[in-house]
Amino acid sequence: MENIEVTVIGGDISLAERQAYIERGKNNKPNMILTAIKVELDGDFADITYQYADPPQDMTVSIGGCMIGKFGSFNHGKQAEYLDRIPNDLN
Repeated sequence: MENIEVTVIGGDISLAERQAYIERGKNNKPNMILTAIKVELDGDFADITYQYADPPQDMTVSIGGCMIGKFGSFNHGKQAEYLDRIPNDLN
């Protein structure tokens, strides 16, 4: 499995369920690196918290097909815009 720490509190989950949570975390923010997941079980409910690593500061970023610079040079608004974007499926 990948180097993603999965912590389960209040019970246990199957390997298939762990993998499903990992895939969900990756799909929710495909531009970020998933590092850890915390699953808190409460009966039939699961409260899931995802933890992501910041992108490398020297990463050159493309938004809308245009190279716009290094991630570390962006202000907080532009960083948030990049991290919240949803890439299209057309390649």
